[in-house]
Parts: sequence; structure tokens; C-alpha cells
Amino acid sequence: MKKIAKSIYQRYSQLSLQNKFVVLYVMLFMIPVIIIVFFYSNAFYKNAVKDSKEQNEYLMEMEKIHIEKNIETMRESAQMIASDDHIIDFISNRNERTVSELIEFQREHITKMVNVQTVNPSINHFRLFMDNESMYEMWPILYKESRIVATPWYSEVMNLDGKELWWLKHDDIDLLSNIKEERPKISLYRRINDLYGNHLGIIEISMLQSNFFPRMFSPISDGMSEMIVINNDEEIYTNPANNFLQDEKFSSEDYRIILDKLTDEEETDSFLLTNRHIPYLVVATYVKDIDVHMVNVISLQDIYMETKKARNVTLITAMVILFILSVLTYVIISLLLKKLYRLIDNMKQVEKGDFSTEINTDGHDEIAILAFHFKRMLSKINTLIADAVYKQAVTKDTELKALKTQIDSHFLYNTLENIKMMAEIEGKYEISDSITSLGEMMRYNIKWKNEYVVLSEEIAHIKNYVDIMNLRLNRPLSLVVDIPDQLRDQEILKLSLQPIIENAIKHGIEPNSMKDEESTIHVKAYLQHQTVIIEVTDNGVGMDTQQLYTLNRKINGLSNDQSTSEDGIGLRNVHERIALFYGKGYGISVKSVKNEYTSVMIRLPYLIIRGASRDA
Repeated sequence: MKKIAKSIYQRYSQLSLQNKFVVLYVMLFMIPVIIIVFFYSNAFYKNAVKDSKEQNEYLMEMEKIHIEKNIETMRESAQMIASDDHIIDFISNRNERTVSELIEFQREHITKMVNVQTVNPSINHFRLFMDNESMYEMWPILYKESRIVATPWYSEVMNLDGKELWWLKHDDIDLLSNIKEERPKISLYRRINDLYGNHLGIIEISMLQSNFFPRMFSPISDGMSEMIVINNDEEIYTNPANNFLQDEKFSSEDYRIILDKLTDEEETDSFLLTNRHIPYLVVATYVKDIDVHMVNVISLQDIYMETKKARNVTLITAMVILFILSVLTYVIISLLLKKLYRLIDNMKQVEKGDFSTEINTDGHDEIAILAFHFKRMLSKINTLIADAVYKQAVTKDTELKALKTQIDSHFLYNTLENIKMMAEIEGKYEISDSITSLGEMMRYNIKWKNEYVVLSEEIAHIKNYVDIMNLRLNRPLSLVVDIPDQLRDQEILKLSLQPIIENAIKHGIEPNSMKDEESTIHVKAYLQHQTVIIEVTDNGVGMDTQQLYTLNRKINGLSNDQSTSEDGIGLRNVHERIALFYGKGYGISVKSVKNEYTSVMIRLPYLIIRGASRDA
């Protein structure tokens, strides 16, 4: 992504100023237009989907009401048979009946049930399967139970012991002709017993699915949706006349997605589904009484295409308008930049060496101001050319002075080396060591190639400093260094520790000369959460709370003290250098206890200089 952005920026940078303005104008116009068009088209699409969702959820609720009415009708029909004492008494009597009794039963009761079926034309048939082999079948109502023993639902009905069982069928067998009927049905089965709990038979009330699910089997189809029924065994029942989902090439994976989202909540719910980049709205509800899910799958392709078409028309219109405006902008900018192009031609003449070219400075706009300053620059260049010889002479003189300084430094080092050798010859080893320390300090101070050194080099420098200071102190000063090997190459600003050591000697060690204990400065370094802590602690006179508070405020630049006292100046300079180079989170702080110690803590980022030259 960064490479692409860099490439685009480079190409944009190579354009002329006129083309840059045009490109910028196009971008400033098109980007908001595209964002607004996509925003409103997306909002339009969402509102259209929302309206479709509300409409189809309402239709699903209406379908559910029809289904519940059909359930109640079938239940009432089954209850009418189960509560008819004459029918129960007749089929429970296992004695052989006379012909007159059979004729009377058929005339009085079988005809009555046939009439009930006639009054309810949505019911396909009433059936009562008797568990009485001595009884004769009376079509189309009474049948022997032996006819249904082999059906898949028989054992379930028997196990329910009087509770109803709802069963969806893709087809059914006509008991009279024994011919398979290719008409989907839904049946209510209920086992009936006598007053003593003896099994008498099974009631079957069947209704064609086209009557039970009226909207699912509606002959009027929009060709953009299909309603299906899914039972608790995940079997799917459809209207054979509606092949919408088949035409849309819904796969088993798509059906699995729908099944996984179905719940047993009786509230109608909906969700979106995408199949082959086509969006669909799925509206589903659970019919608890018959333990099935009603699912309606509606294609949103028309809404999506309508939204896409409106969006594309808007974008094309905007692009045509933008093209016309871009041409006008290009012409207008050409007129505005005419003086700039003339100034560019003058600059090219100057580039070729013609410093006498005439610069037109008419006008008061930005280009005229630029031309005016360019003209002044040409005048300045002519002046600079006249001064060039003089500057070259001054430069050579400066080089000679620098060479002399270098010679003086080498002369000083050589002189100190001679004095050192004379002291060693005379056996004055203490003087020899001091001169060695002084020479190394001078070399360290003078060779300033950059601001940073490694911690081990800074420690070596302060050791030399302490060695020299021991010449003038009343008693020896011990320098204890405790630095782990992993921090010896830690980066530190050059000459950061010497002002702290100098401050410790001047304000802590020297005023403490009356103490009997040995004077010591302890330098310790350790790593704490990617931060290097360097503590410089002396066992000098220390400070009281007020002095410590004032000093820390002065170090952090918070003190309003306008006195000329130099107390804390060196520490403040070190703190400001560290904060400048490493950030405000780093620097120094002081803690102290009166007549015990003073400790200066330096906080630095953990930066190891690996393989760096030790030449400061």
C-alpha cells in the first residue's frame, strides 16, 4: 500500500502545475460525489429491504393465522369422532353385528361424518382405523387398523397414547384403489381408547397441503420468492409448481445456512442470505402446534439492481458534468498561469548564464511578487559573484588557522608527554599519573565528533577527573563503579557525568572534610523496563528537605529564583540536554538525606551502540 501511494505521489509530482490543479479539482469534486452517492444509494437499498422485510413478515403472520385456523378445524373434527359415544360403543363391541345393526350405524353415523366432511371441504378425508377384526369396513370412514400397521407413523401414534401426531406427506395411498396419490398432505393422527384404556383404533384427519398452506401453494407467483416448510427431521416440503429456489440453484449448503439460523421462537424473524452474489431475504416463523418452520425466501435482486442502476446513472451524470467543468477549469487556469510560464522562461535564460534578462514585475498578485523577488535575487547573485574572490581568500585564511590550532593541540599533547617522561625519570610517578589523566581528559574534550559516546568511555573520563581532583583534596576520594557488562556499550551524551561528579565533590565531599569516614562516590547502572538508570551517590553532607525541593525545581526549570547562584546550573544543563536529545520522559532527579548522602539519578532510553567506534 505504501509503495502504491508513493508511486501515485511521484506521478502527481511530475505533472505541470496546471494539470495538478485540474487533477486536484477532479478529486475534490468526485470524492464527495462518490461518497454521497454510495451513502444515499446504500440508505435507499436498506430502506427498500426494510419495507420488503416488514411486508413479508406481515404476510407470513397472515399465513400463520390461516394455518392455525386449519389446525383448529382438524382438531375439532378429530374430537367430534373421539367424543361420539355411539361410534365408540359400536367399534368397542367385538361381538358380531347383524346386518340391520350395520345398516342402521351406516345410515345414522357414517352418513353424519360424511356430511361433516362435506361441510368442511378443506378436509380431504376422515378415517377411523378400528382395532376390531370382527367389524366390517365402511368406506370411506371405517377401515381396519391392519391396513396401517406398516406405515412409518403408526408406532409413533401408538406411543403417544392419545396425544395428537401431525405428519407431513409428499404423497399418499388411496385405500380404495391402492393407487399412490401425488398430492402432498398433512394429517392429524390420534389414538382412541375406551373408558377402561383399551385400544380401539386410530383417527386420521387429512388435509391437502395446498389447503393447509394457502399462500405456499398459491397459483399466483411473483417468480421472485418461494415458501417452504421444514419439519423437525429437517425434511423440506415445497410447492411442486414453484421452482424458484431450484432455478436459483440453491445448494444443500445454502439450505444448511437457513436451517442453522432457525429457532423455536414463535415470533416471526428474518435475516439476509447471499447466494452467488445475489442477496435474499429469508422470513421464517415456527408453528409450535405442528412442530414445523415456515420459511419464505425472497430475492432482493430487483431491489439491488434498481439501486445499482440509479447509482450508476447518478455517477455517469456527475462524471459528464465534471468533464465539462474540468475543460473550463483547464482553460481558466491556463490564462491565470500565463505570467508564471513567462517567468519560467526567464528562469531558463538565467540557468543558461544570462543574468541580464529582463523580468516583468507588473501586477500585484502572487506571481508578480514572485517575479519581483526573483529579480532581486538576480541582483544579489551579481553582488555575490563580485564578492566570490574575497570569500575564497577568507576561506583559505580560515583553513590555515584551523591547521595552526591542530598543530597547537599536537604540540600541547607532545609537551605533556615530555613532562610525563621527565617525572617518571625523576621517580615522580604521582605527577606522571596525573599528567596522563590530564592528557586523556584534554583529548576526550577536544575530539568532539558527535554528541554520543558509550557509557564505558564516559566512565573512563570521570575516573581521570577524580584522579586529578585527588591532587587537591585533603584526603583521597574513592570512585566505585558498578556497571554490568551489558550496559557498557549503552549510549550516553558526552560529558554528562562530569558535571554531576564535579557537583558532588564541590557541594557534598569538600564541605564534609571533617568527617572521619572515607569519601566515596558510587556510580551504579541498571536496566529497568527498557530504561537505563544511572545513579551517582556521594556520602557527603547531603541536603535538607527544603534544599532538595528547591534544587529539583531548579533542575526542571520550575524555580522563580532570579539569583545569580550557580547551585544546580550544571545539573540543569545536563537535564535539559538529555530531555532535548531523548525526550521529556528522560533526564535527572535528585534525592538526599541531610548528613547522609546525595544521589543523582539519570534516566536514559536503553540504546546499545553495537560495533561502534569508541573514538569520541
